[in-house]
Amino acid sequence: MLKEEKKRINVHGVSILLLLFFITEAYFKVVLFSTGEISLLPQVTKGITFVCLTLYLLIKKPKQLLVIGGLFITFLIGQIAIANGFSISILIAFIKLIFPILLLLFFLNYKLSDSQRELLFMFFEYIMLFNAFMIIVGVLFNVEAFHSYLGDRFGFNGLFVSTATGSYAYCIALICLFAKYKKAVFKKIPNLIIIFSMFFIGTKVCYLFLFSFFVIYLWKYMRFNKKIVGCLLLLFSCMCVYFVFFKFGIFNEIRQKHGLMSSLMSYRDVLFLERTLPFIKGNWSIVNYLFGGVSDLKTKSQMEFVDIFYFFGIIGGFFYYSVFFKAFLIFKPNIYITILLSVLFIIVLLAGNFFSYPSVAIYIVVLREYLKLNEQNQHTQYAYSQFNNARNFKYCRPYNK
Repeated sequence: MLKEEKKRINVHGVSILLLLFFITEAYFKVVLFSTGEISLLPQVTKGITFVCLTLYLLIKKPKQLLVIGGLFITFLIGQIAIANGFSISILIAFIKLIFPILLLLFFLNYKLSDSQRELLFMFFEYIMLFNAFMIIVGVLFNVEAFHSYLGDRFGFNGLFVSTATGSYAYCIALICLFAKYKKAVFKKIPNLIIIFSMFFIGTKVCYLFLFSFFVIYLWKYMRFNKKIVGCLLLLFSCMCVYFVFFKFGIFNEIRQKHGLMSSLMSYRDVLFLERTLPFIKGNWSIVNYLFGGVSDLKTKSQMEFVDIFYFFGIIGGFFYYSVFFKAFLIFKPNIYITILLSVLFIIVLLAGNFFSYPSVAIYIVVLREYLKLNEQNQHTQYAYSQFNNARNFKYCRPYNK
């Protein structure tokens, strides 16, 4: 009985982890909006996961923890070189930043089979479809618990706690659906529901990625004159920018009060110029420029590209990105998936909370594992077609006496 349970956990472990992350966050949001109380369940779940993954690698693959140790050393040097560099909040922020790398390293060593990857993506599709229904219900009935933002700003992200987690999860879902269904992505009703729900999340991340997704889809599969399509898309994008930033809505109001850059960056430029940069000028030494150093999290710019170097410095920042991409890019995507991944990463660098939200980490794993599965399936299909071609050629050759 115990062996059967252990086997079942091994097969379904990553899918259970995905579901656990989503359910605990959904519980947090429902409790918050219904009672006003803050549940510690999501933090406890992620904390236990972090400890378990670390212990597993420490016992089974201790060499893999060397990169985590290297990041910790760079972080430690930077924090020692700055006044008031150590606090519980700063340490937690560091743990959050290395969580996605730890999760990627774990599943790099605890290799998933093709069936486990397929099961993982099936769970992911169901979660995204279920949450899409919650978004649509939120829009139709104005359910407060499903709002993306507090206040009057439009947006519904269902049961995701943060707009960042919801936005990135849906962007990742689009990449996976495009890789799986290709030209037929719009022929499946569940896919249409997921894509349709993205229009109501209300974040620039979703709108930019949706636009990029439609452009790439049209460019690859629509048999139109590409120059005409390109001109029409450019005209459409200019019209959207004009209406969103110069005519209607909250972004127009921000532009009128604080300028176009603040509207585009959601005040991240202001945070950088008024908080991050003055802190660096007033507190950093040469050591900090090399290894980073933060003593007040309120001085973060909320731009991921800046904040990684803010935490780890020039040396540590490049080390962080190199470790992440080495652990993530275990597949060779085609040109169109590469473009979508590049668009997502550019958005991530200008936005924030991609690396610092542990909830996003599990969706990064889903993306990596599914694209790896997709690559293997394509190789299998190619090998099978080559085999059939060779066999057909053999039997169709003219007979020579």
